[in-house]
Amino acid sequence: MAFAPKACSLFLVVLLGVCIQLNRAQHVPGARCKCPGTIMHTQEIIGDFEIIEKTHYCDTTEIIVTLAEDGARRCLNPVGRKAKFFVNCWNRINKDDKQKRRCLKRRAE
Repeated sequence: MAFAPKACSLFLVVLLGVCIQLNRAQHVPGARCKCPGTIMHTQEIIGDFEIIEKTHYCDTTEIIVTLAEDGARRCLNPVGRKAKFFVNCWNRINKDDKQKRRCLKRRAE
């Protein structure tokens, strides 16, 4: 009966190793970003925008604009000119949702 405790402890060690490997495999950088792809600019009229800062789930700042005509959402590339405009304006209004219209009224060319 001395074999059973050794086999059981070996099984637990192997199971622990498998659990550790599975836990490490769970984090894939960028896998939980809301924007799988981005565009540099859009010619449509923008009705609203959302800026999502970097998180431990997504390693890039995401700029999501909502088009005024049909409500479609587009992701802007953070290095694009329009995206930088929205980020600068967002920071200038101290990230206040009530003042977002100020950024939308300005011309982001």
